[in-house]
Amino acid sequence: MAAAPVDDSTPTDALARTGADATPWLIGGAAVLIAGGGGSLLLARRSRASTRTDGSTDS
Repeated sequence: MAAAPVDDSTPTDALARTGADATPWLIGGAAVLIAGGGGSLLLARRSRASTRTDGSTDS
């Protein structure tokens, strides 16, 4: 039994795509998490600064 001939033609398209194209979702999720963390940091600093100006003697 002879081996079947192999088609040696070169592909004309780009590389094969594997998996899901989730890059925009990952970047968007990271941006939301960074913005949420920054917002909570600002709120915590504002809250902490307002308690110091009300006359408390926390040292």
